[in-house]
Amino acid sequence: MHFKILLPKVLLGLTFLFVSHTVFGQNVSEPAPPKNVIKLAPFAFIHGQMPFTVESRIGYERVIGKQNSLAGSYSYMGTNYPFSFLGSAALSATLTTALALYGKPGKVGIVWTETDIKASGYRYQLQFKRYLSKNNYAPEGWYVSPHYSYAKVDYDVEMEDFEIKFKVKAKNESYNLLLGYQAILGKHFVLDMFTGLGYRNNRKEILDDQNTFLHRMKKGSPMKFSAGLNMGWAF
Repeated sequence: MHFKILLPKVLLGLTFLFVSHTVFGQNVSEPAPPKNVIKLAPFAFIHGQMPFTVESRIGYERVIGKQNSLAGSYSYMGTNYPFSFLGSAALSATLTTALALYGKPGKVGIVWTETDIKASGYRYQLQFKRYLSKNNYAPEGWYVSPHYSYAKVDYDVEMEDFEIKFKVKAKNESYNLLLGYQAILGKHFVLDMFTGLGYRNNRKEILDDQNTFLHRMKKGSPMKFSAGLNMGWAF
């Protein structure tokens, strides 16, 4: 008789303990790491990947596993006016000196003219990130990353006094291996620091103001050194 009375109470108590353990266990467990990161590149607003440019860049990273993620970014590349001014001054001195000396061997002369450089283009990047830490899940900790970058910029150059106008079409393609560290400060703020080496293929063509091809510039060294800092918001 007593057994029949106690059995429902025992079952009710066990049910309460099970439910309590489940609910309170979920409350005290660690929150899941974020799966998405939106990023900006603060230093790209000062100087871009290509000469005389600044980049307005936005990037996105998506976690696809405990230690893996995919990331990409797009940049609009415009004229860097402080660097463009310095470049214009250097180009003015170089070109006007060459024009003044042309046909006059043994004579030195510099004729100054205002040179204007305007740039417009874009850049996109793609990468796979493998996070190395056993204590942290993606997107936090040390990582290695195969990285691809492609940039295209058109330059309009004008030397006012000589009435000389020409265009430079530049393309920069690179394949890199990056080593970086990404930290999540607080719940959302992200710092992503990286460096690495790679191979690049630079192509620059000079055209007249009617887009007629004039000359292809030398490519330069194929070695590419990368370093940078991104800031973002994880969620």
